[in-house]
Amino acid sequence: MSALDPSRVTALVPCHIEPPDTELLDALLMHVAAVLVVCDGMPPHARPIAPRPGVSVLRLPVNRGKGHALSAGVARLLGHRRVPEAVLVVDSDGQHPPELAPRFIAAARTAELVVGDRFGDLRSMPVLRRAANRAASGLLASVTRPDVRGRDTQCGMRLLRGRALHEIPHPVGRYEAETLHLKRCLRAGIAVSWVPVPAVYDGAPSSFRPVRDVVRVAVASLR
Repeated sequence: MSALDPSRVTALVPCHIEPPDTELLDALLMHVAAVLVVCDGMPPHARPIAPRPGVSVLRLPVNRGKGHALSAGVARLLGHRRVPEAVLVVDSDGQHPPELAPRFIAAARTAELVVGDRFGDLRSMPVLRRAANRAASGLLASVTRPDVRGRDTQCGMRLLRGRALHEIPHPVGRYEAETLHLKRCLRAGIAVSWVPVPAVYDGAPSSFRPVRDVVRVAVASLR
């Protein structure tokens, strides 16, 4: 694969409870060509997203989950006249440092799916999330490839290009949709790379619900 040109990369930022901070959007635009914010049934009292060059907004009327938001966002980007070569997914709650975008773009030189790996910073991860992520890694390895064991399969910061973007449809659903997409990519033999990222849990409120979403992820891994 050829090196990825940052000017052909669009960041996709799903949000539900609150829109992303302007600082996050500005920081992303330092590393990618454009940003698409997908408002997944955001409450009417949420603060508005200030218009700014390079940032577009897709509003979904009803909250149906992160998987639906990502699927709708990818479909919107692939429908553009100038289709981005890659899509960088970044959560809106401050857990994904935008300054790490160049690492994902560089890793895409040899991979069509790049996933953030927080396992080098496990002490910063809440105990329940740590146990759930390790279990998810083991489950996914048992049904795909052994080299996945010990990798962070749940990090939402990821970059899609090539077949991971165009041939493996992003599933709808909630947080389990990302696990299912990764599982399909692994089974299809798509090259996947992991990039070390910090485990950040002091940002804006997250929509992740440990018990409900951990069960969904486990089912997605095994079904």
